[in-house]
Order: sequence, then C-alpha cells, then structure tokens
Amino acid sequence: PQTIFFMNWDYVAGFLDGEDSIIIKPPRVRLYISNTNEEILIKIKDFLGCGRVFEAKRKHNPKWSKQYGWTICNHLEVLRILKKLKDKLILKKDLCEKAIKYIENKRGIGHYMSKKELEKVKHLSSRKAAKELRVSTFSIIKYSKMYNLR
Repeated sequence: PQTIFFMNWDYVAGFLDGEDSIIIKPPRVRLYISNTNEEILIKIKDFLGCGRVFEAKRKHNPKWSKQYGWTICNHLEVLRILKKLKDKLILKKDLCEKAIKYIENKRGIGHYMSKKELEKVKHLSSRKAAKELRVSTFSIIKYSKMYNLR
C-alpha cells in the first residue's frame, strides 16, 4: 500500500526541527534531513524543488534499516527555504535566523568572500589567510585576484 503524504511548509518545518540539521560551517550553510523512509525525503525534495536524496553510507548492521538523506547546499535555495520556515520552526528558530543572516551577508556583497574580509588578512600568506578565514587556499587566491589585492 502506498502512503499518502500531505506536504506543506509546516510539515517540512517539523521534520527539520525534529529530524536533523541546519549546518553552518563557514563558508557554507546547508540543510540536511535523514530518515529511513526514502519516499518522504523524495516528497520533501519535490515540494521544495531542490536538493538531492541519497542512501547514506554507514557501517552495516543487519538489524538497522537503510538510512537516506536529503541535502541542499546552494545558498540561494537554502536562503529561500529558511525564509519560508523561519516563523514555523521552534527548536531551530535561532539557528535558522543565524543562517539567514550569514547567507545574506555573503550574498549581499555578491561574492563568496568580501574585499573587506580579504584586506584583513592580506599581510598573511595565502595558506595562513585561508586558515584564518576558514576557506580554501584556492578561494583566497581567486578572490584576491578578483579584488586586485595580491
């Protein structure tokens, strides 16, 4: 028998609040939900219009059900979703607002890293600057060239 799901923003908020995560790990913000029911994650993905569903890799135990995950990392999509959910979340409301603010600050300047951020570390080597800003060395080099700082 096929299960019928009535998907809406309240349902997604409940899932995100209770099941999993808003992950802020600079320079990225991502959303992640895991569950043993792949069908519900596909319904969430279809309702939101983004993300991907996958079978989670983990140690095998014959007593465990398969685990699936839904995730989205695209900041524009994460921002769209979080803005719809912010007034519906309870447990993760503060984290949601923090993630929105973080993404808007990055997006507001139109780039992944701002010139102001890079100017603060321009005296450091690319490697040390990357460590300080918690980004890749490649990003330091790329954005330093874009802003003519190195």
